[in-house]
Amino acid sequence: MLSCGGGSKTAAATTTTTTTATSTSNTSCTVTPEGEEGPYFVDDSATGFNRSDIRSNLDGSNTQSGIPLTLNIYVYDSEKSCAAMANVQIDIWHCNGSGVYSAEDVESTTGETWLRGYQLTDANGLASFVTIMPGWYQGRTTHIHLRLRSTYDSTSTGETNTTQLFFPQDTINTINTTISPYSAEGTNPTTNASDHVYSGETNGANVLTLNGDTTSGYTATCKVNLPITAL
Repeated sequence: MLSCGGGSKTAAATTTTTTTATSTSNTSCTVTPEGEEGPYFVDDSATGFNRSDIRSNLDGSNTQSGIPLTLNIYVYDSEKSCAAMANVQIDIWHCNGSGVYSAEDVESTTGETWLRGYQLTDANGLASFVTIMPGWYQGRTTHIHLRLRSTYDSTSTGETNTTQLFFPQDTINTINTTISPYSAEGTNPTTNASDHVYSGETNGANVLTLNGDTTSGYTATCKVNLPITAL
């Protein structure tokens, strides 16, 4: 299970070693690095956004096409012996296969709600989402945004409880050049290494290990250790 962390306040940029282990226990409470909120967050605390499958609008319309992705996120308390944290609100949002976000005037998607939602973690600290692999847009590598509202930080604005998840470079290169709808955008000139959040904020951490393939979809499991910390 990938730790969405592995950072150090004094470490230089490094790439986190990922694993495919399926254990849900947290054997390490390494820092989960802060990643900026970005310009496309919409506070989705309304009841309808509390959902596992975020691929469509709240009314079930306009399901986004793309490679299915099941994302399992475990949340632990790094200041309480790595105990699982229940009732943490995990907000998730990301662009579609064409690099577009919903609910944005600048994207001409006002009123759309796809690829946005939240869940509360269960007694094991787990929340799971069904979504698609994101595409990319100018200036950013492929990524997913998370906000974790907890007793450490329950705010809905700012970047003190946000982080970002990333994908293996080889995988996104293949997807962007061979799989529809991603291939319509082609190769992203911004790689993980040149992305300002990946290299400058998370120090190369939070790269998901993907199990599966482009046909049947991918599953990824990671853990987040709270409180999120700026490196």
